[in-house]
Amino acid sequence: MEKLLELENVSYSYQDGKEKNQILDHASYLFEKGKIYAVVGASGSGKTTTLSLASGLDKPDDGKVLFKGKDIQEIGLNKYRREDISIVFQSYNLIYYMKEVMSALEIAGIKRKDKKEYCLSILEQLGLSKDECKRDIRQLSGGQQQRVAIARAIAREVDLILCDEPTGNLDEKNSIEIMNTFLDLAHIHHKCVILVTHSPTLAKMCDVSLRIKEGKIEAKR
Repeated sequence: MEKLLELENVSYSYQDGKEKNQILDHASYLFEKGKIYAVVGASGSGKTTTLSLASGLDKPDDGKVLFKGKDIQEIGLNKYRREDISIVFQSYNLIYYMKEVMSALEIAGIKRKDKKEYCLSILEQLGLSKDECKRDIRQLSGGQQQRVAIARAIAREVDLILCDEPTGNLDEKNSIEIMNTFLDLAHIHHKCVILVTHSPTLAKMCDVSLRIKEGKIEAKR
């Protein structure tokens, strides 16, 4: 497999009053293309922190986050987020209309003559009808809105997709359907997908299940 993202001796802590909480302590891990990873564990264990560091939304106290062998701070965090990764949030973070997916291309500077047709085809592949694609976002169900959020991530054709509790607001049926989409992205389209989840069922569907233990990132056995 081709390596894509690497956390190299990363440390991260935060101050809570007089107490210093060490989340990661010289932690290292290598993520590969073509695989889907689940980051699991109790609240406060460092799952979201790890995702924030991987996405360049936060900086480590020490160590490096490498994308294709290059420090993301050297790439430029804004450039890295804009051009190299996609993030799927639990809360969807959608604007009110389906042009959300088209806007993702514009923000990334991707130009396509068939932009509208391209975005509609992605939405339809995710199970939205042409009528639903034209609706106000507020008229869609939670599962449909999450599909729009995923379509936004897919449309940019990046190699790394990071997901923070992407099925946290969905029922089991919709959660499994969304998870199957992520599996296809990893196994068929050769993406690297990293998701934070509290669901043991979804974690078992992933290629690798990770946890943060004593400041280290390790595969859960």
